[in-house]
Amino acid sequence: MAQALPFLAVAGSLVQGVGGLMAGESRRDAAYAQAQEERRAAAADIRQVREEARSAIGEQLASQVGNGLEGGSGTALDALRQSQIEAALDVMELRRQGIGRSRALEREGDLARREGRFALLSGVLGAGSKYLGQQSDWAQARDGAGEGI
Repeated sequence: MAQALPFLAVAGSLVQGVGGLMAGESRRDAAYAQAQEERRAAAADIRQVREEARSAIGEQLASQVGNGLEGGSGTALDALRQSQIEAALDVMELRRQGIGRSRALEREGDLARREGRFALLSGVLGAGSKYLGQQSDWAQARDGAGEGI
């Protein structure tokens, strides 16, 4: 039993390293899933802005015709163009924000993965260090035990 205890320390370091790797991979997967959701949310917002813009432009055109103006010409046409430009700019801004949030989450996921890999490396090196330390302790104990006999 006493001989098994040193190996438990080595195994503990390895398990800790593997656990860190698994946690890092799990956090990466969660961040990537959240990034995908951000892209979906941005796409939904873009669809909504486009639908609202089409509706507003239709209302503008109907209002112009209802007021006796020739719809889609002169100043009325300029107002419609301005509405379309503003809607396009809104869509571009939503897309930019969605991509930015998504990329930030992916970077967080990549960092979590890297931390997990370093945790594994730390566990392996820690296990190796403990093993070598135990070998040295055994060698010294063996040499010391032989002197007393």
